[in-house]
Amino acid sequence: MKSGNKRYIGIFSLIFVNLIWAGSFPATAIVVQKMPSVLLTLLRLGTASIILAPFLRLPKGSRWDIRTIFLSVLLGIVGFAMPLYLETEGLRLSTPAMAAISIALEPLFTVIIATVMLREWLPKRRGFAFLLALFGAWAIAGFPRPGAPGYIVGDLLLLLAVLCYGVYNAYSKRLIDRVSASAAASVTLLTGFIATIPIWFLTGAHIPHEFNRADWIALLYLALFATTGAYLIWLFALKSLPASVAALFLYLQPIFGVILSILIVGTRPPAYFYLGSVLILLAIFLGRQSKADTRAENSVQLASGK
Repeated sequence: MKSGNKRYIGIFSLIFVNLIWAGSFPATAIVVQKMPSVLLTLLRLGTASIILAPFLRLPKGSRWDIRTIFLSVLLGIVGFAMPLYLETEGLRLSTPAMAAISIALEPLFTVIIATVMLREWLPKRRGFAFLLALFGAWAIAGFPRPGAPGYIVGDLLLLLAVLCYGVYNAYSKRLIDRVSASAAASVTLLTGFIATIPIWFLTGAHIPHEFNRADWIALLYLALFATTGAYLIWLFALKSLPASVAALFLYLQPIFGVILSILIVGTRPPAYFYLGSVLILLAIFLGRQSKADTRAENSVQLASGK
């Protein structure tokens, strides 16, 4: 497949996966009314692990070496188990304003890690695009302000959770350089599931006793689409696009989230929503991967011996 076609497929995949993730917020809000968030994550990761288990078997001529296994385990723990606990505790001890800002910081943390730790090429235009998108996401959230006294522990836990997500987003590209996207999704979800089991026991191992039809529909959506399908699509998109470009598309989630609330609940978005949406779409356009960026990135990789 030509590189241009792969890039367009990657872009379409990123738009689709962020639409799925945007729908996970209302679905999660439904399920956590009856089920602890730790158990919800355990069921999401466990379901995805079972469905994607056949991909753990690599094709002939390939094998799971020690470095690949170590990276897989690390990403499973850092990308799923750790941020789950940190985010849950952070939301309990912090404020909604800080939660909104921390979510908006995930793409920015992703690109910082990819640029500093992985030496990924970052054009100045794309760096400006991230700042523009961050301001747009802040606008959509209604310009919330952190800093409420007495919430410092919760704020730090939320930032640590977002940092974990950024590490997973950036370093998962290293994993798919070693194995296929399907195998990478399978092994990280499996290790995340295993690492979440002790957290569930430590938090009381609660099991819900009442579950209605809406709860089951929301749970199935989260397990099958927002976890199994979404993370597989995310890693597939990273095969054709740099992590810094893919991270920019994460800012589509607040736009899709408001649009879904308009369609489902009939809410009226504030004027800030339109300002933020325009800024985010402009940022994605400015941060796109051009042919000049590809040539520059290849030159950097050749110079570094990769």
